[in-house]
Amino acid sequence: MFKLLISTILSFFILSSCSFKNSLSKKDNLTYLDCPKSLILEPGKSISFENINISLSKDYSINCYFIESYTDDVIFDFNYQLEFDVFSPELKDTDVDFWIFVTNKEETKIILERKFTKFLDFTQAVQGDNQISLLFNDTLKLKRYEYDKGVKIFISLD
Repeated sequence: MFKLLISTILSFFILSSCSFKNSLSKKDNLTYLDCPKSLILEPGKSISFENINISLSKDYSINCYFIESYTDDVIFDFNYQLEFDVFSPELKDTDVDFWIFVTNKEETKIILERKFTKFLDFTQAVQGDNQISLLFNDTLKLKRYEYDKGVKIFISLD
């Protein structure tokens, strides 16, 4: 009886010290990729309205990854900042479009084009002098086989 109790306790300790992967876990693993070359299109780097100039900051970032359980899609996270030069103290809330163009490596074919319309609420803006800025984040998915062929990314305001 004593041997059975000891063997049960030892078996419990051995099994509890092993790490088993939970096959029912909802947690997906991400694999980060090298992001392709990206550029701000010169004509779309800023927009002017009657009392404000809106420009896309050069300090944007792109994260590229795929979820291991869904390897067919590559996900691009765009983190960017819009800066505003204010010419008049009266600001009207407005909309601006953030465009993303994905081309093949040779830039001969547009693979994907997305427009993200942003409602600019200036009450949430960070202010300094006559400069205002707002931070944004957008996500885009691209088929993995297109990414593997090689792509370039262009961003613009409209």
